Amino acid sequence: MMKKTITFLLMLTLFASCMEQPRSRRAGLDSPTDSIGDGSGNNGSSGGNNATDGDTEVITNIPEDTAVEITQIIDPNTGSFKKKVSIPKDFRGKLHLTGLNISSLKNRVIKGRFYFGRERTPIELDGVVGQVPGEGITQYSTINVITFDMAARKFSDIRLLYSLFDYNDYDSDTAEDVITDPTNAGLYCRGLRLEDDPTFTPSISHPYCDQAGDVCLYAYAGVGDQTLWREENVDGEIVERTNIPTYEQIDIDGNLLSGEPLSNNLLKCLPDRNDSSMFQSLFGVNHPANIGTTLTLGGNQYEYRGPYRIFNEDEWEIKGAAIYQQGSVPSGVFKAPLAGASSFSNVAAGMQSYMFPRAGKINYQTTGIQYLGSDSPFSNRSVQTLNSAGDTKYMDGCNIRAKNYNATTGETISSCNVTGTIELFTMENGSEVQIAVTKDIKLQLLKSGLGAQDGYDYNSLKSCNGNRECGSGECCFNNRCYSRSIVGQCSDDYDSTGNQPTGESCNSDFDCSSLCCNGSTNTCQDHVNNDFEQVLCSKVPNQSCVSKEFCRIEYVRQCYLIRINDPNNSLTCAKRCYSVPTFGDCVSGYCKPPVTPQEPAAPTTPADCAGDNVLDNPPFNLSDL
Repeated sequence: MMKKTITFLLMLTLFASCMEQPRSRRAGLDSPTDSIGDGSGNNGSSGGNNATDGDTEVITNIPEDTAVEITQIIDPNTGSFKKKVSIPKDFRGKLHLTGLNISSLKNRVIKGRFYFGRERTPIELDGVVGQVPGEGITQYSTINVITFDMAARKFSDIRLLYSLFDYNDYDSDTAEDVITDPTNAGLYCRGLRLEDDPTFTPSISHPYCDQAGDVCLYAYAGVGDQTLWREENVDGEIVERTNIPTYEQIDIDGNLLSGEPLSNNLLKCLPDRNDSSMFQSLFGVNHPANIGTTLTLGGNQYEYRGPYRIFNEDEWEIKGAAIYQQGSVPSGVFKAPLAGASSFSNVAAGMQSYMFPRAGKINYQTTGIQYLGSDSPFSNRSVQTLNSAGDTKYMDGCNIRAKNYNATTGETISSCNVTGTIELFTMENGSEVQIAVTKDIKLQLLKSGLGAQDGYDYNSLKSCNGNRECGSGECCFNNRCYSRSIVGQCSDDYDSTGNQPTGESCNSDFDCSSLCCNGSTNTCQDHVNNDFEQVLCSKVPNQSCVSKEFCRIEYVRQCYLIRINDPNNSLTCAKRCYSVPTFGDCVSGYCKPPVTPQEPAAPTTPADCAGDNVLDNPPFNLSDL
């Protein structure tokens, strides 16, 4: 028996030696850098060993399995692959994440942790690794996904403390269709700390979103609709109060706008622009010229503080000149202040907010209703009459929010929450081991009942034959709709023959069945990335790409503060740095080196080891490096 076993092993060894080996192999990782109390903080660069003085990590070979990376989420509303999706908080379907090297997790018990809002409220879900039975990035391949079953509706108790903002770029004079769908990709939930906002790129000299033209679309800003302020005597104490608008700018009692009682008008939305005719239609006086103007209405005094209530201004993550739009591209919280440029420092003077929806039409069954509307969405409103049942002309967005307001929950159509980070982890020997973490993929929660309730299953992913069958900002790729932020090139954008084998001449990646056209030789090159073999396209920076897995792996220096025990067995922390193999980024169809994250400062005092940025372990499994 022993002789037969030895003979079998020898034959197996000879057979294996004849097989073609994959080009990439798993590499070992030496001891990471330890830096305690060192404030030097030198930055490494992409594309090689980033070791500095005191670094001991040495990785010389491309690993067979690079670290798992979450790159996209399947939109339950459309079945498309996105960087950001919006679902109702009572969603009960299945949520699918996918990315790079997901298949390496198939033998592990996977859990996901979603951190919501600037409070970073954690929600933990059990996940399972599966496959989408259809084309993936590479033709004829499947898509590996991590699926979370939401039947228990674990997101339903999350409070929607923030507001959606609409940053779609409309032509203010000719826009015809203003977004009223809360799942639209151009809507951003302003509910995150600045460090969790991937739309903002900080630097040492510019760490805050506070300059004109700065873009930080998820950065927290507390804004809500309000009416006029008044003073009331409550138990012998004078308090100031306002209302959340619950009435639209219509004649509620059916006696025309001019005949509405003041009690109704005090619960209606205030005009979103400095227009006296609109203000007169509600209150019979001209629009106040300044914030804080006192108005005498019905024998009582009220104070005008603008149409928007400001919450927690000191805690806003977007500040200064960034709050107001500068230029033609929407980016701030408000388009303009009430009193012009001189009030840019006054947040309370904000007018024409980007809060969703910016404008919209409302359907009424009753004819003869008077309301404040206009033919175009962003112009001054005037008194209109609904001559037949149906949609009004465009009204201020506050009217839609008021009509959808739920006084019990305090939520409306613009209410939201959003993930700061999404984390994948597993349990080993009773301890958590982090597999992957991302701030780039965002899940936005909406008011119950908005968006898909059950979502798409594996077989319902949105299929297509061309770009025109996909949504805005998407393209058709291998008969599936992808966000253009995920797929760098779309087949409809190129006139290619396709399906050329390795070694044949090519002019674009779509000429090749592998989707890899060598830019130096103009010939098709192999690209295989599965459980059994890795032969990577490895395009260098500035060469064309279809997605990031076709770009060359670079070694990116990543540093973290890790909790350790010092020689006295006291818990402290150390700065530890690693050279992490990372695919390059595919930006606008071209490979770019991956971004090197900003390093934390080395700890010098015990207080430096008490922050939220101090980790028990690095945010990846060292055995995967």
